[in-house]
Amino acid sequence: MTGSKAERNLLGAIMADSRQHRLVRDLVTSLDFENPNMGDVFKGIGDMLAKGQPVDAITVMNQWSTWGIRGVDSSEVFEWSSADVYTNAAVEYAHAVRDASVRRGLRLIVGSLVDGANNTGAPPLDVAAGAMTALEQLRAGAATGDMLAKPLSEILAGSDSYDWVIPGLLERRDRLILTGAEGAGKTTFVRQMAVLAAAGIHPTTFEKIKPVRVLVIDAENTERQWRRAVRYTSGRAAEMGTQDPRQTMHVAAGNRIDITRGSHLGEIHRLVDIHKPELLFIGPLYKLVPHAINNDDDAAPLIVALDGLRERDLALVMEAHAGKAAGSDGERNLAPRGSSALMGWPEFGMGLRHSPEDPNLVDVVRWRGDRDERDWPRRMYKGGDWPWTPAHE
Repeated sequence: MTGSKAERNLLGAIMADSRQHRLVRDLVTSLDFENPNMGDVFKGIGDMLAKGQPVDAITVMNQWSTWGIRGVDSSEVFEWSSADVYTNAAVEYAHAVRDASVRRGLRLIVGSLVDGANNTGAPPLDVAAGAMTALEQLRAGAATGDMLAKPLSEILAGSDSYDWVIPGLLERRDRLILTGAEGAGKTTFVRQMAVLAAAGIHPTTFEKIKPVRVLVIDAENTERQWRRAVRYTSGRAAEMGTQDPRQTMHVAAGNRIDITRGSHLGEIHRLVDIHKPELLFIGPLYKLVPHAINNDDDAAPLIVALDGLRERDLALVMEAHAGKAAGSDGERNLAPRGSSALMGWPEFGMGLRHSPEDPNLVDVVRWRGDRDERDWPRRMYKGGDWPWTPAHE
């Protein structure tokens, strides 16, 4: 069975981990495969998963006759899931399959347009209209038909309990973007959250909690800067907590990152595979892409990549730079600089603003409404046992 490498890798990734199918089913359809047989396999796997059937190389091959697939060497199927196929890059493989499909479609449209233009018997406006229609259909793509609407009663039968990573603050799959004016201390607060959570200390109440597996992907600061910034905090946290964060917390610092590139995103997923974090700190946002995030088109691939990480069942904390403009109250708007898409995306968006009352005091300002009620402090001051301490009102 022939087919592009991306097509083989996509099927192999899904057979190795069937959970990947739900991440890609809205990105690609069976019609996007250059090899129709491989497209039938993709569709068949989706049908199997919808019925709750297990999916792997053996169970899929057992469906060959049902799906009308002939002449396939079983050894080739096992090669789809070989060591060089990265399971958690399924989204990247799906994008590659879809991109190749769009390019094939474009070539067909261009060829048809040229043939029509050279056909003196064809009305040129009809040729142009046909090409425009074909382009719109290609842009829109095909519906997958995999969306499922559950009865409300089934949804209500689920549990309302929180799956906490940090009690009262963050649960799995939460997304927090923290902003602030220059020098407001947002980076220090982010580091405090990471170090204390890893030590088993709540980062704002300082009560004992279950230690959190923490991974930091810092695209701005160097290892030297991390050493200087957290040496005291990590040492004290090791003494007061139930786990030494210097041994259990992992930091990748000082690397240039373009998270929209498959190779860079794959490296981050590899680190997630190795360290299995419950809490991932990544950013700052403007350092994760090679250009400014000025509009929704700029933000879209960044959001898709970050949501792919969030699907790894972890909480995501990101630092961003605030814009320079003032709001209607005359205060600086602390929403992230660039695309408005970033404002509506996370569960929690807040910024640190210097208080006019005291240079060592900051107000924790919401630049978007919380999607759920949490116990984030309203104000914090520099000093105390830790770099930032909530101010009790």
